[in-house]
Amino acid sequence: MTSAGPKGFGHSSAQELGYPADFDYESGSPHLKHPLLRQQLLDRLRRSIGDVQARGLALEALEIGAGDGSVTQPLLAYGCSVTATEMSRASIQRLQRRYGLNPAFESLFDPDGSLSVLEDRRFTMVVFASVLHHIPDYVSALDTVCTNHLQAGGTLVCFQDPLWYPTVPRSTRALTAASYLTWRLTQGNYTRGVKTRLRRLRGIYDESDVSDMVEYHAVRHGVNEQAVKEALDPLFARVALTKYWSTQPRAGQWLGSALGATNTFAIEASSFRGS
Repeated sequence: MTSAGPKGFGHSSAQELGYPADFDYESGSPHLKHPLLRQQLLDRLRRSIGDVQARGLALEALEIGAGDGSVTQPLLAYGCSVTATEMSRASIQRLQRRYGLNPAFESLFDPDGSLSVLEDRRFTMVVFASVLHHIPDYVSALDTVCTNHLQAGGTLVCFQDPLWYPTVPRSTRALTAASYLTWRLTQGNYTRGVKTRLRRLRGIYDESDVSDMVEYHAVRHGVNEQAVKEALDPLFARVALTKYWSTQPRAGQWLGSALGATNTFAIEASSFRGS
């Protein structure tokens, strides 16, 4: 489907182009812009950190695809040392500006997404925050990071990925689409937006278009949350899957939450059995 890195983590040039120095992460990221949703997801991080502490392990987090560091910040505040990887040099530079003076933080440029920059290092916690849907083969990617870089007894946390579209009720998909379009109309660049929408409605995947290359879920029917859980079940003592509502506009976030709709998922996997 794409010229992904050797471990299936993504396309390096697309990540560089898709996340330049002036990229606004918060505008299109519900988990960053809506305080209640953000707090709920941060509570998951705290639970996972507590699980690591309860096992007597050091708080050593690997954050894959750290972006602008919006999740890095609470990880550091909760007492973790953080190693953040990124396929975008602009994101690495931003991370260094924000946290580079903190001795508990390091950033690593991972141009091909293979995580080879980590060599044989292992961590007690791995975090994927709004990342799985950017990865062509997310199931293999999860297996790779657990097998090669997670300590026995460690924890994996994934959140803010779209549910597998065929499992989402039609009414919820309609609400998701309407809410997204309401937000999209405020973002400008309408010609590009219309062309992208038409391609995705037809199921077309354009390898020459950066937005398609970094948002694989739009043409792959989301992320198969059950496949993810089934892949993790044999590796961990406990795997918890949670579904929730997430959208860009504030009014849409309130409405979907009030209706109890779900279109996004998180996974907390604890006590890695070791490789």
